[in-house]
Order: sequence, then C-alpha cells, then structure tokens
Amino acid sequence: MEQALIWKTIGIKRADKALQALAPYAEYLLLERGYSPRGVRRYLQDLAFWFRFLEAEGFPPGPEAVRALLLKERWAPRRVQGFLAALRSYYRYLAQVRGEAVSDPTEGIGRPKAGRRLPLHPSPEELRRFLEAFAGEKEAHLLRSLARFLYGTGLRIAEALSLKGRNILLENHQPVAIRVVGKGNKERLVPLSKTAREVLSELGPPQGNVPLFTFSQGRYKGRVPSARYVEAKFRQAALRAGLDPRRFTPHKLRHAYATLLVESGVELDAVKDLLGHESIATTQIYLHASRERLREAASRLPEL
Repeated sequence: MEQALIWKTIGIKRADKALQALAPYAEYLLLERGYSPRGVRRYLQDLAFWFRFLEAEGFPPGPEAVRALLLKERWAPRRVQGFLAALRSYYRYLAQVRGEAVSDPTEGIGRPKAGRRLPLHPSPEELRRFLEAFAGEKEAHLLRSLARFLYGTGLRIAEALSLKGRNILLENHQPVAIRVVGKGNKERLVPLSKTAREVLSELGPPQGNVPLFTFSQGRYKGRVPSARYVEAKFRQAALRAGLDPRRFTPHKLRHAYATLLVESGVELDAVKDLLGHESIATTQIYLHASRERLREAASRLPEL
C-alpha cells in the first residue's frame, strides 16, 4: 500500500518525517487489525508527538520519558489513556510483528481513571430539526439518508460508508438486514429498523459491488464520501439548526440508537450484539442471540 494512499485513507494531508516512518504500522492497523481510519490517524498523531518529544528532550524511549511528557503536558485523564494506548499498541507491534528487541515504555505507568461521561445523544425531535437543516445542501439527499441510516442501524460511520449492495439481505425482495464488517474485520448481522429500511428503499434496488452511499452530482459523482466530509457537513447542519454540533456527530447518532433501544426495554446483550461490541462472526450470531430477537430489538427504534 503506497504511502500517499495510506495518508489519504486516514485523512492526513501532509506527512512529516515522524509520520512517514510510521507508514508500515499504519498499514498494519488498517489492513490487518481492521482499525478505522480515524483511530489510525489518532494513534499516528500521538506517536509523532512522542517522537518529537524524545528528540527535543533527549530522552530514550522508556517509562521515564513517558512520565516526563505527562508531567509537562498535564493532560486530562481521557487524553492520557488514549496516548498510553497508542504507545502500548505501537511497541507491541514492533516486538510481536517486527520481532524487534524493544520494551513497552508504558510498563509500570498507572492508567488514570477518567470516570464516566453522560452520552450527549440527540432526542428524536432534535434529530428532525437536524435533518431539516440539510435543505439547500447540494448533497442533501445523501447526507440526510446517511444520518437517518446511522440513527436506524447504530453503525459506525466507516462501516456505513463501506457498505455495498451485496451487504444487504433481502426477504421477499425487501431489505431486512445488513452484513457489516466492523473493528478487527469481525462480521455481524444487523437487522434493519423501519427507518433504515425506508432509507434503503429510497436508494433503490441493491447492486452487487456498488456502494450504497455516493455523491450524486459533480466531479465526485458515484464516489463514496469520506468520513471527514460527512462529519464536517453534520457539524454545519447542526449549527444552522441552532443545535450543539458535538451532539450530532455520526458517533452520537450511534449513541442515540443504542440509548433509545435501552430506554425501550431492550436487553443489554441484544444491544451489544447490534452494535458489534462483542466479537460475533456471521456464522456464530445464533449462538449469542436469535435473529428474531435482534429483529424485535431493532423494530422498537422510533421512526424518523
């Protein structure tokens, strides 16, 4: 995988020297570990920051350097957790995949407790205002369809954008479920809510290898939008509607899906199956929850 393609995939416009050295690791995360482009970008940015710190301060990589960096930056607990996870993953890759004689610099470093934050998910009424705010956008239909589909399936944005016609399961010529490849290249079957089925019906009959969500006009017609494009457009729509844009990211629509299911009385293990939080391959789905029970759970989602 060429470096230019790697940077384009994960949304980095310009790779400095520190990032260029991480290209093989980025490829490993994307292709072998199945990480999302956003997750890979975040890991690489933390690692580049780490390398620049070591060079500037003259530290060798190790726990002493980690402690010095954390003391200097004074990050919030969640930021520290993410940074330590990036270091731990990279040095594990060097040792276990590349066979290098390196040690984990986070060894012995305490993980701070970040506490739980209440999810900032939008209400159904706010979602309707949000959808109306796409009026006037050139790709209003695409963006509105994506927003409704994310709300109606609980998919991650990368999962939704990777869907093609072959991922849709039909019964009596009607879409009833989708096969999704999530984190770690794990497959799961997601039954469709009424909202999700309506979106697919509006998009027309599924066609094999044709992506479900593509630009409808201009020079990018037929191409799949990037996650960053969708996030930016969602933010703009939320601001136009007078809503907090932090509550209308693709991931917050996933939160809304899960929260509304739980509030409707759906069992937590069924919600976990629907979200792909457990490692469930398509062939093993019946071992964790019946298809009928998952369909019932998805059907309880309020319709937009």
